[in-house]
Amino acid sequence: MRNFFHSLMGLLLLLALCASPAQAQQRHGDYPMSTRWEAFSLGQEARAQSGQAAERMAVLFIEPDSGWYTYAQDPGGFGKPTRLTASLGDGAARLTAHYPPGAPKKDAFDPSITVNVYSGRTPIFLPLPALDDQPQTIRATLELLLCTKDKCLPTSIDLQFGIRAKAVLPDAGRQPWWPTFLASLDSRTKAPGQRVMPAAAPAPAGSGPWQGLRPRFLQPSLEVSGLAKAVLLGLLAGFVLNFMPCALPVISIKLSSFLAGGQGDNAARRDAKIREHFLLLALGAMLYFLFLGVLFGATNLAWGQIFQQPGVVLALTVVVFALSLSLLGVFTLPVIDLKFDQMTTHPKLQSLFTGMLTTLLATPCSGPFLGGVLGWALLQPPFIVTIVLLSVGLGMASPYLVLSLYPSLARFFPKPGPWTVHVERLVALFLMGTCIYLLNILPESMLVSALILLLVTAASCWIWGVSGTGFDTRRSWALKLLALLLVAGCAFWIAQPRAKTQWEHYSTQTLTSMLGKELVLVDFTADWCPTCKVLEQTVLTPGRMAELQARYSIRLLKADLTERNPEAEALLTALGSKSIPLLALFPKNSPQEPLILRDLFTPQQLEEAVALAARP
Repeated sequence: MRNFFHSLMGLLLLLALCASPAQAQQRHGDYPMSTRWEAFSLGQEARAQSGQAAERMAVLFIEPDSGWYTYAQDPGGFGKPTRLTASLGDGAARLTAHYPPGAPKKDAFDPSITVNVYSGRTPIFLPLPALDDQPQTIRATLELLLCTKDKCLPTSIDLQFGIRAKAVLPDAGRQPWWPTFLASLDSRTKAPGQRVMPAAAPAPAGSGPWQGLRPRFLQPSLEVSGLAKAVLLGLLAGFVLNFMPCALPVISIKLSSFLAGGQGDNAARRDAKIREHFLLLALGAMLYFLFLGVLFGATNLAWGQIFQQPGVVLALTVVVFALSLSLLGVFTLPVIDLKFDQMTTHPKLQSLFTGMLTTLLATPCSGPFLGGVLGWALLQPPFIVTIVLLSVGLGMASPYLVLSLYPSLARFFPKPGPWTVHVERLVALFLMGTCIYLLNILPESMLVSALILLLVTAASCWIWGVSGTGFDTRRSWALKLLALLLVAGCAFWIAQPRAKTQWEHYSTQTLTSMLGKELVLVDFTADWCPTCKVLEQTVLTPGRMAELQARYSIRLLKADLTERNPEAEALLTALGSKSIPLLALFPKNSPQEPLILRDLFTPQQLEEAVALAARP
């Protein structure tokens, strides 16, 4: 009997899950947004109002994080439109997506332009054809441009949603977003009884609303129409790229390379060392551009788009930060070390990887001649893309090749001496400035995690330096392994997907509407409060708060005091405090007796306080 009962409960639970009209709010890596699928039925009245023949509809809700927005499907003439490409089952049945019109907003990058944007929770509608008795899966790709006040992040996400034909679904016509769906329908779908047609394939460039567009260029001589011109201009563009302002951060690495290459016991040995050093630097630059050519040809990425990957930017920041600490004498970095004495056991590898590193740091730039070259080349087959990018790499490596052919030019470099110690310190400051530039590329949500990783990197570099320069003792091996594990462990922690806590913005009206009806938690915080940030990273973590929210049905309010907030300040004073951090729990049965946690507190104290406030 007990086994039968357990089996029955399991079956009921499975049916409930299968019939569930929605899936949980889903985060997507480090992108500052979340998505949620839901399914609805279109009753007779809803079909009559909308002119749709479909009896079911899937809705994808997109929700950018606070302070972020994305351009509407009709952005108003500026910005990348949001686009959802979806199909049912094996991809044969393409689905038509309907988009809300978006809210007008002054563009953050050009206030003279008004654009249409999606901010907050926004639905995208997918009417579904008739389903058979088998479960079906919607496979979709969401493309949009996530923006905040000072940066934009191109985003492409693959999504799936399973739906059953016989699932009991809520009526779409009774949902608060139903008027938005009606507004999203264009003239082709408003005819009564008209069936949902499969979405057409993406239109080629120059078709659709832009058919007949004939762009004109101010400098048509710089536009490319063939491989020969692309190669010639690529050589010139690569050479000029060495001197572009956005490539200035790498001048510090080049300076160290030049000074290090000018050493030797005698003229012959000096010339041989210079020739080898700069040939390997050039080879490193060429290898990196060969990698870019293969990558762009295979993936259709744009120039510099590799820097849109937060993981790549973060890894590069750690390497550059470690290089700066090496120049400050904290430790000696193996293989790549920029100290001018160059006492490395792998001089050839060092020169090769230094050439690759300097090129990697410079490639977010786009200098003169490069726009026309890339505009033509990146639309060509992979083989042509690789040839053109190799020509750009050859142009960028040309100063190294000249120095390798004429090593006597090294006499114009100052000879290393005691003064180079001061130059090393200056180069270290340049590299730390490069770290600031790279941190600015990262999404704001990753900034605190990135700073923690740099702090762990600094500690690991110090441990590595304490262990000595060799690997000749167990102590040296153990300390170096510990240093690597610290950095790897911190990077692994940062890479873990973060659950999103459903915090709501505090207002007096919001809190008073909840008092006596729900258990409410109010967190007083501010960006200038370091203790608050420590609590957010260690105690008030998204995973823990989501768990408490699910267990006790807590409403979470965040009172932000980064700037003046009279409403929140008045409540803080009423709670008998003038300082933060402070966390207040308002019990459902006795809201006039809130439970307070001050300053630093542990996860155990938080869970104890929530359990106490939740008692009936």
